[in-house]
Amino acid sequence: MEGEKCIETKRLRKEQKMKDRERVRRALRARAILDAQSKAWKEEQRKLRLSKQAGDNNDGDFSGNKGKKETVHTWEIVNKPSKGSGEWLPYESDDEFGTEFELKHTSWEVEKFTLELARCMVGLESFTVEYVDDTGYVVTSASLVRCPDKDEQVDKPKINVWLASGQKLEGFVSNVDFYYNICVIKVPCTFHLPSKSFSPNTGFFNFYENHTRDVVALGRSCEPCSLKVASGKLIPRRSRFDCEELMVSSCEISKRGVGGPLMDFDGNVTGMNFYDKKETPFLPSFIVLKCLQHFDIFGKVIRPLHGLRVRTLYEANLSLLEKKVQSGIPERCGVIVVKVEEPSAELSEIKVGDIITHVDGVPFSNAAELGGILLDMGGKLWLDRQKLNPSDDFNQTAAVMSLKFHVRTYRGDKSEVTTQKIDVNKFTPSRLNRWPLPKPIILRQYANGKLIDEEWYTTGV
Repeated sequence: MEGEKCIETKRLRKEQKMKDRERVRRALRARAILDAQSKAWKEEQRKLRLSKQAGDNNDGDFSGNKGKKETVHTWEIVNKPSKGSGEWLPYESDDEFGTEFELKHTSWEVEKFTLELARCMVGLESFTVEYVDDTGYVVTSASLVRCPDKDEQVDKPKINVWLASGQKLEGFVSNVDFYYNICVIKVPCTFHLPSKSFSPNTGFFNFYENHTRDVVALGRSCEPCSLKVASGKLIPRRSRFDCEELMVSSCEISKRGVGGPLMDFDGNVTGMNFYDKKETPFLPSFIVLKCLQHFDIFGKVIRPLHGLRVRTLYEANLSLLEKKVQSGIPERCGVIVVKVEEPSAELSEIKVGDIITHVDGVPFSNAAELGGILLDMGGKLWLDRQKLNPSDDFNQTAAVMSLKFHVRTYRGDKSEVTTQKIDVNKFTPSRLNRWPLPKPIILRQYANGKLIDEEWYTTGV
């Protein structure tokens, strides 16, 4: 007992020392930022004084420089976040995203996997890179190319891609899908970029199975060796965003981490992160992977529009689940219908509150798995149609396909299992889901009071 107490005391001392070092590091960094801001302000005031003096002395200047004044540059930040809000600001350090000791309570293997994945990340906000021949394909959030005031793509955006080494490359938009808020940036490059693929594994997200769900969120700024990490766990809860396939982790990141990868403790890329103040929503890796396959084959994401809005069954509140249990709840998997939107779905017998466990005989455990199955079915339909008629335009009305749902219906105190069919002749529009769109942070530069440059930063998801 005495030995265990001694070991525990040493451990607590070590933790305290690490916390003290972290406090000192933060204090020194904050002081350095304040000193730099103070120095910049003093230099600006000095230039203003020189400018005024030059203006006063020009009245008696016969040297040919009469009227020539020194250019005075000033800057303005529009929509600046309030102090202490934790919001990211361009060109400022980001201390809201983990600490340097974030992974020290894990094994060295986890840190090694993190550092290996960091080689594949670049600085837009953060993302994962795929490499083909002499071109890199960067996967990130569509917020990067979305208009600040509406849910549309910016016309001909200029994209700078900062490598981990600090080298800057120019990127171009390759593909965008606003349903999943995913964007692919094409980066021409003369040398090989490190790459890491998204994991196709769906079992990691099945909460009905017992296994660890520890994860690490990664981010990077536009500076060399600026890796940010935050660890946490998957949470069996739905994101507040519209997208049904999103899942949630407890990793605490800042808006700098939008579009960045989520990694499990085995080094697999398990998702792409978005930002919310209380938790971190992410798009599961197998959905991202299927979107990339659709981009490559069709140029866009093909997903059948069945007209049902659903929620994973285990995410429902306990009072609702208790009511379902009393009427006979199905096996521990599936989704619950929360809204019926399209006429095709309204013509079926599926109602709000029903539970769906299979589609075309294929079982699924959550809304993300259902989304993945529908992506596969939509892709197969288009490939079959292309074989029959290669000249078909993807923008034409799709061929009718029938989705057969295995449904447990609840009518009064009775429940029964039925098979309901929904005929689909449309695909899900890219802008069906709405994503929070905060005001952009605008940096304006003035020369002698005249606006000469303006940069816009959209940092939300």
